Amino acid sequence: MKTLVIVNKTAGHGRATRTWALISPVIRQRGPEYDWAETGSPGHATQLAREAVEQGYQRVIAVGGDGTVHETVNGLARSGVILGVIPAGTGNDFAKGVGLPKAPQEALAAIDSGRVRRIDLARANDRYYMNVAGVGFDAEVAGEANRIPKYIKGAFAYLLGIARVLPRYSPVSLKIDLDGKLVEQPCLLVSAGNGRYYGGGLKICPEAIPDDGLFDVVIGGDFGKLETLAVLPRVFTGTHVTHPKVKTYRAVRVTIESPVPLLVHADGEIVGLTPVTFELIPGALALAGAPA
Repeated sequence: MKTLVIVNKTAGHGRATRTWALISPVIRQRGPEYDWAETGSPGHATQLAREAVEQGYQRVIAVGGDGTVHETVNGLARSGVILGVIPAGTGNDFAKGVGLPKAPQEALAAIDSGRVRRIDLARANDRYYMNVAGVGFDAEVAGEANRIPKYIKGAFAYLLGIARVLPRYSPVSLKIDLDGKLVEQPCLLVSAGNGRYYGGGLKICPEAIPDDGLFDVVIGGDFGKLETLAVLPRVFTGTHVTHPKVKTYRAVRVTIESPVPLLVHADGEIVGLTPVTFELIPGALALAGAPA
């Protein structure tokens, strides 16, 4: 199978470099069916993936973290080309959520097994994503975390982002349309999850299934700052959804409007401002090596 491997050596504060050192000798032995390319700048993985589609590659393997996978998916979206992932970031939330092996050699063996799982693909306006997107407090934290020095990553960067955002952020009144069901209330955050994890292991959408054709939508209501601090540790285990100010829904299409523009994140990347529509495309992504 004609395969392009996209390598982001800057991912994972050196982890991707070590991962590539482990698997590159194996890939080089595979012969002309395997090619590889390194990313050189933000957005480059998307460009490489689009070129791979145009050049007739049947499979593209992303070696990096969630940001690398996010960019690669935006180059492959709805093309039919199979995605492989070798986790090499710090959080690897997508890989964790779909059950991909952690060890590079095992991840490569799973990809080469020929097993392919069709999962849902999500979209935030015109940007594709595969894991979790949202509006409100978590989007502000994602924006702050992206400005934190690169040597601080994963859950530590997210927690530092929380510490910076919490003193200045208050719930905003949102209008949320969930497949025609209207919810209007002050919200700390709204998350639309195709996957369960974000922020380096935070289990924001604990019941999300990536191939059930539905978003799991988590709405955090009118939390004060002390209440927010009290409930945040529960997000690591997913038990925050039992809090009386947290509501959960399932939907295929979610539209959010706000009285002032708010940041929107998808897979931890800032992708725009409200208003935003999150839409799920069932079975649109072919993922190599994931268990059923």
